[in-house]
Amino acid sequence: QVLVLINPYAAFTAILDDPMECSRGERLAITLAKNNINRSTNRSTTGKLEVDIFELLKDSEYEMVETMCQIMLKGVVAVLGPSASPASNSIISDICGEKEVPYVKVAPEDILKVQFPRFTTLDLRPTNTDISLAVAGLLTFFNGTTACLICAQADCLLNLEQLLSQFLISKETLSVHMLDDCNDPTPLLKEIRDDKTATIIVDANATMSHIILERASELGMLSVYYTYIFTSLEFSLLRLDDVVDHRVNIVGFSVFNKTHPFFQDFTLSLNRSWQENCDHAPFAGTPLSSALLFDAVYAVVAAVQELNRSQNVGATQLSCKSSKIWEHGTSLMNYLRMVELEGLTGHIEFNSRGQRSNYELRIMQNSRDGLRQIGLWHSEDGLSMERKLPSINVTDTLFNTTLAITTILENPYVMLRPNHQELEGNDRYEGFCVDLLKELADTLKFKYRIRLVGDGQYGVAGANGTWTGMVGELISRVCRTGEKNTSPHKTGYFGNMRDNNQINNNRGHDGS
Repeated sequence: QVLVLINPYAAFTAILDDPMECSRGERLAITLAKNNINRSTNRSTTGKLEVDIFELLKDSEYEMVETMCQIMLKGVVAVLGPSASPASNSIISDICGEKEVPYVKVAPEDILKVQFPRFTTLDLRPTNTDISLAVAGLLTFFNGTTACLICAQADCLLNLEQLLSQFLISKETLSVHMLDDCNDPTPLLKEIRDDKTATIIVDANATMSHIILERASELGMLSVYYTYIFTSLEFSLLRLDDVVDHRVNIVGFSVFNKTHPFFQDFTLSLNRSWQENCDHAPFAGTPLSSALLFDAVYAVVAAVQELNRSQNVGATQLSCKSSKIWEHGTSLMNYLRMVELEGLTGHIEFNSRGQRSNYELRIMQNSRDGLRQIGLWHSEDGLSMERKLPSINVTDTLFNTTLAITTILENPYVMLRPNHQELEGNDRYEGFCVDLLKELADTLKFKYRIRLVGDGQYGVAGANGTWTGMVGELISRVCRTGEKNTSPHKTGYFGNMRDNNQINNNRGHDGS
């Protein structure tokens, strides 16, 4: 997280709570932008752009007030960042508003913040409303008339208010599930699975999103039957290869413009920094905040340069104890609203409210070769997807997988061979179901391991709603084969019409 103060004659001041080492690269982003500007601009008369950095050790309103007042006394023409630290962000916004010093914000939108009506903060991040509209567009595209929303934080409902309101006025259904203080998504994922909801929206950071996918994998919820939509703009930081394969429909958003002439160098510089300072790369891709700060530096410098054409812009020493404002603040803010440039995060342009406008969110999907773009959501034109996404045959998802088959001995379906004690694994069994399973495996190219159900029962429903027997193992996705390569969610059940009748007879009168 970075707070940057810009003096038109050269000096930048940055307040960072991004660590010095093994960080998100915010300090590096500012340095790279500064060096690029100094190389491309003739600053012989004004001196080179420099950056002074102060560390923000904790998110404290009291400490931020002191820091901002000291900075104002030195004279400042604009403030950038920090990328998080909501308490500090609030103070920065307040003081900048009072002193009419432009504040270019790269942190997530503060939905409860009352903006100064005459002096607006400039937001480089896409708004929560835009994210909601993009998610709603994807739900329509995927025919997600029934969906669920997993919220990692309490402010999720406020952030996605626009999405929720669309469900309220339609006939579609959206269920909301909040993570508890334990941050274990397993219970709510079980609820979603039992409700047979196939479209899951996840509002969480990259770390929690990865945990949710891990737990979903354990519960057998990463298959072609499910669609996952992630609201985070750092979707590219998810390490999807660790938990899913390309057949699972997982989509999210990206604002990165990888065709930008400096994007590759920017990424290489980040990776080089991590190699030098970290035991391993802390992120799977480029952190959004570092790219936003890079673009923010360019946006402010462009506005200052344009304003300098008509008037001599000079920083003024301001005291928090006086009512004096910066005389050039309104003019510079007007020029900032008129900035148009192509940045690492796409097209940079703002509307009259200081919000990002006329930009695109790239719709990214998990694939065999990593993330691939499958469409665009434009802030003015809405969603535009490929005409037809590749359809996946459900049987294809069995290819090269290993199924754990739970069954019970019953003639002539599943029987032990006479010499079963001399045999191992699947060779110990014979019968109609065993032959059918072998034919299916040969045709669909999957492997399997047969095991007898632990308690020798088909399945009986208990008073507490749990089941015994094969049905219980299927519901809980338990498969205790003792072999490391067995995936607990790849569980099958082999039975016959008699099995089904017996299970039906064990059901309660309520039909459960």
